[in-house]
This record gives sequence, structure tokens and C-alpha cells, in this order.
Amino acid sequence: YKVNLNLVFGSRLPYGPPDNARLKDTLRMPSYRRVDIGFSRILWGATAQKPLLRGSMARTFRSAWLNLEVFNLLQVNNTVSYTWLYDTQGYQQNVPNYLSGRVLNLRLVMEW
Repeated sequence: YKVNLNLVFGSRLPYGPPDNARLKDTLRMPSYRRVDIGFSRILWGATAQKPLLRGSMARTFRSAWLNLEVFNLLQVNNTVSYTWLYDTQGYQQNVPNYLSGRVLNLRLVMEW
């Protein structure tokens, strides 16, 4: 078995309206926080202590892994960018664009 853990932290980046000079980027995005975890199990192959499968599949492929991964484990709403809109009085308003929430990923990796 293998376990993978990925911790990511990003500081608060400056931003501002798209029409302004970069020196006027006085607003700050929220900090970026993310935790990913993954579990892997070798089904058969050179390093498998007790292969789970024998027969034609095991002869055709050199090895096989089964992986289960959970991305954004803590389900943090991370802001990736802002969309700028004008309101009825001509002022610009920023609307955050969020990255995806928690995602489960199951995959089978086979080498021949």
C-alpha cells in the first residue's frame, strides 16, 4: 500500500480592477488552502507480495495499481480569480470565481 498526502498554502495575492495600473492593486484575495490525500494498492506486478489476480490478465500486463484519491479534502472554497461587472451606477464590482469542491478520483493503472 501507498499513501500520498499533499498540503498546499498560498498567501493572499494582490489584485485590482483590470483597467488600473498594477501599482494600484490594493485588494487582496483570500489565502489558498488545500489538502489532497490518495491511497494506492498494487494488484499484481513485480513488487506485489500476494497478487490479487492470476491468469491471462496478469500475463498480459506487467503490473496493475488501484488508486483512490480525494482532492480538496477539507472542501475549502478557494478563489481562483474575479469577474468584474459594472453596476447600474457605473461602479465596478468584483465577483469571485471558485475552484471545485471535494472531488473523488478512482483509477486503475495498468502497465504492459
